[in-house]
Amino acid sequence: MAALVYGGRSPIALALCKQLAGSGQEVHLITRNRDEAIVNLASEHHCEHVHQCDLENAEKSIALALKIDDKVGGLEAVAFVHRYRSQTSNPLKQYEVEVYTPYEIVEALATQNRRKQCAIVLTTSPAARNIVGDQDFQYHASKAALSQLVRFGSIRFAANNLRINGVSPGSFIFKQRAAEFYAKNPDVVARANQLIPLARMGTVTEIANVAAFLLSDKSSYINGQILEIDGGLSNFDQASLSKPN
Repeated sequence: MAALVYGGRSPIALALCKQLAGSGQEVHLITRNRDEAIVNLASEHHCEHVHQCDLENAEKSIALALKIDDKVGGLEAVAFVHRYRSQTSNPLKQYEVEVYTPYEIVEALATQNRRKQCAIVLTTSPAARNIVGDQDFQYHASKAALSQLVRFGSIRFAANNLRINGVSPGSFIFKQRAAEFYAKNPDVVARANQLIPLARMGTVTEIANVAAFLLSDKSSYINGQILEIDGGLSNFDQASLSKPN
């Protein structure tokens, strides 16, 4: 069994690597820049295979995915947990990295003969349907496109033994690398606790739990769905200033 995870230093991607490895998968992590730090991080999360690949280059990205797929005798899980990062806004590159290249990779994997089903998970965002105040239009547009990729791909590639779903992590996810920020800004945490029905922020492990489930045989009849992982926040009026009484 083998899995391919796109995400590099993403805390959610690393947590997912650890969970997939714990379930017996041979995990391959894709990162834009492969250095000693990411190799060590991956190893700490039980992932021994780290590959450098820039998703801005669709041709090389497809070639690498197919090479790994062939080497392991057919991938059984693929997760896209990455996002476009740049000092300057570039909507075309953002679309290419977050939507176009992942689609091209999935389409290429669909051409391969496989005996077992390959489960695919794409990570979208609440910005696919609502306005997230600290993000620009390009971010919102790419997340909306990713949601449609999930729906479109689940129909287009089902006959190719691919099953595609999405996860939408809530806006309030506690990441250890941001712990110092939260400590200095307790009002942010208090605000999140006030808004979220479960009265707390989510964790990267909880996001990875859902992604791992969608990548497993336990979700074998789930296809084309996007699971909201937000503690119930999406279920009440976003214009409300507090949870309903």
